[in-house]
Amino acid sequence: MPNFLRRNGLISRHVSVLLLAGMSYFVVAGISFPVLPRLVKQELNGGEFEIGLAFGVMGLGMLAMRPLVGFFADKYGRKHLIIAGAITIMTTQLLHVPAAKSGLWTLLLIRFILGLGSSAMYVGQATTATELPPSDRSGEIFSLFNVSVVAGFAVGPVVGEITLQKAGFTPAFAVAALFAFACLILGILLPETRPPEAKADFEGLKSLIHPVAVRAGVVSFLLFGAFLSFNAFITPFAESMGVSTVRWILLSYAGTSVITRLFGGRLIDTADRKVLGSCSHVIVIIGLLVLVIFNNHLSLYLGGIIMAIGLSFNVPLMVVIAADSTTPDQRSRVVATVIVFGDLANSFAAFGFGALAEIIGYRGMYAIVAAMVGFAAVLYRSRFTAPLTGIQRPN
Repeated sequence: MPNFLRRNGLISRHVSVLLLAGMSYFVVAGISFPVLPRLVKQELNGGEFEIGLAFGVMGLGMLAMRPLVGFFADKYGRKHLIIAGAITIMTTQLLHVPAAKSGLWTLLLIRFILGLGSSAMYVGQATTATELPPSDRSGEIFSLFNVSVVAGFAVGPVVGEITLQKAGFTPAFAVAALFAFACLILGILLPETRPPEAKADFEGLKSLIHPVAVRAGVVSFLLFGAFLSFNAFITPFAESMGVSTVRWILLSYAGTSVITRLFGGRLIDTADRKVLGSCSHVIVIIGLLVLVIFNNHLSLYLGGIIMAIGLSFNVPLMVVIAADSTTPDQRSRVVATVIVFGDLANSFAAFGFGALAEIIGYRGMYAIVAAMVGFAAVLYRSRFTAPLTGIQRPN
């Protein structure tokens, strides 16, 4: 870890445990990117639509659970969610291959249950990341947490593809289960960060969906489509060009995200957030256009690297803006609300992208994603985000 983080007191023992827990969880998610599409193709004779369905139904599970876990985290604490989520994720990883052998609908059921556990896990971890001290550096802490997330995505595809090629599907998912077990142990070691004075009483829909955070969520939805379209579909896109090994493409994307968040995370607390967000949107659009315009092996690397730079700021920025726009006793519901829109992208966008890829091809799909990010850039600078007071910080 860079010395400047230690000198500034950013890395405490609890932060280190959280970062390792976050990385362990997202290694599991990263393993699925090269492994799940091949499982669907080889075991189920599925195509792009079925691949999108397998990824998307997990998002539906997340979406179904996310508002509830935000409320539960504010009422009962963050740590319980992390532990329950880890147990669910570990179990479902071991059931992927037997489920695929039973048929598509059985696999989709397991993926849906995985989404339920993942929802609990991520809300618990993400809320903890906004609450660990020092409190005046929430943007940098959350960006650092996202470094561990992307590090997991960097390691996961490499581990998944190598294990799959050497040993097969069952060992690949068993390795994913081991990382989920590590996440369980680390979650037990984390402190409970829920404020002692916090009270979360059920008051209808507003107890589950935070109205101000919805605005950050809409922008996040449009941006998350770029992340999802690259990570979920870069494997079949590369294979359509005759590229059989994709782990280095995913690794270059993830490595760029790690470096950008590690050294640029402080900008979320120090730079003009409107300018930072807008610049990030433009960078993501450029990366997507590289995929659209240039149809070769190099463009897969270049487009992914450019996108990674922009998304490295956009994803944590929207969560931190929403968290800074409300009070600490509502923070889990705020975080959960923003993430709900990521779940929407992860489910319905995955279905849509898979269908689009079959109809108009991958380059056409990425062109539509670029237009989505352009719309996000317009919303971000409009009156739509005015209630998000955190967008004005720092002063």
